[in-house]
Amino acid sequence: MDRQSGRLRPGLRMLAVCLTVAELGFVSGCKSASGSGQRATNEPASGTGQAAEPAQGASVSWTQFQDPFEKAFTVDVPQGWTVKGGLFRLGYSDERTMVDLASPDGSIEIRLGDVAIPSYVAPGPNHPEGSIYDLGAQAQMVVARYRTGPQFAVLYSHARFGKLCQNPQTDTTLAALTVPDYVPAAPGTGTASAGQIAYRCDTTAGPRLVFAYAKTIPVGQLWQVAALVSFVAPPDQAGTAQSLAQHCAQSFRLNPAWMQYQQQMDAAGMQYQQMRQQQRRAQIAAQVQQFEAQMEAMRDQVNAFEAHQAQQAAQVRGFTNALVGLTPTLDPLTGQYREVWTGQYSNYWVNGMGQVVNSPNAPGGGGWHQLLTGQ
Repeated sequence: MDRQSGRLRPGLRMLAVCLTVAELGFVSGCKSASGSGQRATNEPASGTGQAAEPAQGASVSWTQFQDPFEKAFTVDVPQGWTVKGGLFRLGYSDERTMVDLASPDGSIEIRLGDVAIPSYVAPGPNHPEGSIYDLGAQAQMVVARYRTGPQFAVLYSHARFGKLCQNPQTDTTLAALTVPDYVPAAPGTGTASAGQIAYRCDTTAGPRLVFAYAKTIPVGQLWQVAALVSFVAPPDQAGTAQSLAQHCAQSFRLNPAWMQYQQQMDAAGMQYQQMRQQQRRAQIAAQVQQFEAQMEAMRDQVNAFEAHQAQQAAQVRGFTNALVGLTPTLDPLTGQYREVWTGQYSNYWVNGMGQVVNSPNAPGGGGWHQLLTGQ
């Protein structure tokens, strides 16, 4: 993060967690990132109140939206649009930004970031793909192998727009759609990978174009989605949506006072993690209990924000399952929940030995009953 421009430095959250994990010896390959104290810079974005020219030529008046929770950042947003979001804190070093914008008629929806996307850690002997890497009040990470920017953009677009879109179709005329690399790589991080996907689809509101841009950065065995921009719009307004998304992304500014506060939070998180791992929680029990209660309240705040979307928890779980290829099932005879590898058919069958088969019909031989999906 550049102190003058207030730009987001990629890996801020990830590097703080990485430093802690590496020093405690849980994950190797992070030492090169711990000395990254330099700041990445960008050219200043256009000022608040200036007009942008979308693809269709209509001028837009801009106003400034400030994070309502910690006053962490500001971003330019079109006047008259519905804007929701902010910085959601799930731990000392686990803060996630998300800003949703909707046009007055609801035809265009733009999103910067996503509260459902955590930091990731590569699988290991004790941490299989799809599991949670729990650092308590410091951070919550998901175990998943590294995805490049193009790979993640595809996965994210399917997770976010999968229920909205029917009959997706590639449109080569959309190849020029892009989002500027508004989060430059910082020294000490791995090689950043950026990619995007755009396609047309049918929705209940008519034809729509969806777009997703993702930039991922690995640091040792950890990796993070450093930039994430997505939108959905009618095909004839795709250029407008792109132009507005670009302006919003370029105007993103972090508050210097919040940056200092976050440094204090990262330091406190390291102390907390060291004591937690050394089984000396009794020495800080009161402080930990108070902070974890605050984290629980913040999670409730996240849930309240996501209430206007259908089952936010299912969205997070569904994205993780899509990422690792798992399908949740329920055994109606035993009441046991289990996750099975996703197959090409919608039906799953289990026998008394616990063997699971993906097949449109029950396997021969008897003794098989169907697992329930979508639970």
